[in-house]
Amino acid sequence: MSVLIDRLLSVRPEVQTVSRPLNMAVVKAADKEVLACVEKAIKEKRIYAYLIDDQQELTELLEKFDIDSNSYEIIDLKDDAEAAFKAVELVREGKVDAILKGLIPTGKLLKQVVNKQTGIRKADLLSHVTVMAVPKLDRLIAITDAGLILLPDKEMAKVEINNAVEVMQALKVENIKVSLLSAAENLIPKLPSSVMETELASEYQAETDFIVEGPISFDLSMSPASAKEKRYQGRIQGDADILFAPDIVTGNVACKSLLYFGDAKMAGVVMGAQVPVIVTSRASSFEEKYASILLAQIMMLDRKI
Repeated sequence: MSVLIDRLLSVRPEVQTVSRPLNMAVVKAADKEVLACVEKAIKEKRIYAYLIDDQQELTELLEKFDIDSNSYEIIDLKDDAEAAFKAVELVREGKVDAILKGLIPTGKLLKQVVNKQTGIRKADLLSHVTVMAVPKLDRLIAITDAGLILLPDKEMAKVEINNAVEVMQALKVENIKVSLLSAAENLIPKLPSSVMETELASEYQAETDFIVEGPISFDLSMSPASAKEKRYQGRIQGDADILFAPDIVTGNVACKSLLYFGDAKMAGVVMGAQVPVIVTSRASSFEEKYASILLAQIMMLDRKI
């Protein structure tokens, strides 16, 4: 197992002994890589799968895997929109605890999730939370948003922060520290995100469950040595748990830099719906997909014990 999966299991060991598996809808499931993750998760008794796709194609693919037929149900729907609608319907019916994206564009899946009449959105908007294990750090960190929200305004930022805090609380992180990333720890009046982050930090001053601080640079957020060297006086001293990115470029670059040059491993989940939604890309590794399933299981754990 990877360092990420090891850490996820270490912070919530009870996930190994839940009374029943996670019921997961897999949208457009006829894909070898997706089914490989499903196979592993089923063998470890993590999930029961509703496999939504063309039945003939799925049946032929499943012959190449060793998956207990009592651990999944095939729902014969080939059309992307119909498959996504069915997954959302299963959530509304209380049959599904999480959704996994297969061979379907993310936009088509999330369109059904946020549908005003038939969707399952519980927050004002959806946001993506990336959980990362970085070898040089002794803790898990989260980054938001690296995949969905392009340029959040202040109210959107609050939703992102709250969604990320919910994820880290599920991972049993105490005294959560949220860093509002910027180019410097001082207000830059001509930089709109710096102004917004200054206002955000002020509005969260009375928050007692977690700390929100910013604007603050990446090095002060992640390096205790840098915070000490610069004599930074904030409550975050290189020990941030959540990195809030002021735009999708910042979030995406931060994630990929840690992945490619910091040997980090990641899992991701979309928050803001009634259940976690996993939207890993086709280029994502088997490990990332599987770790994301595990993260979704942890997110729903307290509801299932």
